[in-house]
Amino acid sequence: MRRIFAVLLIAAAAPSHAQQAPDFPHKSSYIIQLTSSQYASGLGDYLVPPLTRAFRKTGMRYEGGPGARYAATVETGSDVGRWYGTGSDARWLYTRSVTVGLSPADMDIEPGGKLTPAFSVTVTLITPNEDRVDELDCLIALATRELAARYEPTGHVLVTGRSCARKE
Repeated sequence: MRRIFAVLLIAAAAPSHAQQAPDFPHKSSYIIQLTSSQYASGLGDYLVPPLTRAFRKTGMRYEGGPGARYAATVETGSDVGRWYGTGSDARWLYTRSVTVGLSPADMDIEPGGKLTPAFSVTVTLITPNEDRVDELDCLIALATRELAARYEPTGHVLVTGRSCARKE
């Protein structure tokens, strides 16, 4: 009985490929493609580590250079904020978004300077602080999990990021 329990516990702790879409290329190689502005601004230092961790859990293999079959992308955004609520309950909140995309590596994903992956997932979160790194990491992980679970060769999916909100 203990052995069965231990095996079940290990299976539950391992990355689950069962939550992946049938067409998700879980054994394929990928590169991370940053835009020139992400690279020049240093934003990549905040985007690449959580994206790499998240993709590692999908079963895809990172291949740093030519030869990868897919290109993974990540893009972040935030509005200027607005008031939510009324009176003494009013709070200034921001809508923050993260889009994780996956495309064939030979595809031009920046036509006309606009990042346009073949398939992507955008996760949005309403937050009091659009610069929290823990929320950013969580949004990237969530977008990547959803990308694997809902993958199709082309398309775009919107998902709420409420589970990534800071706990007050």
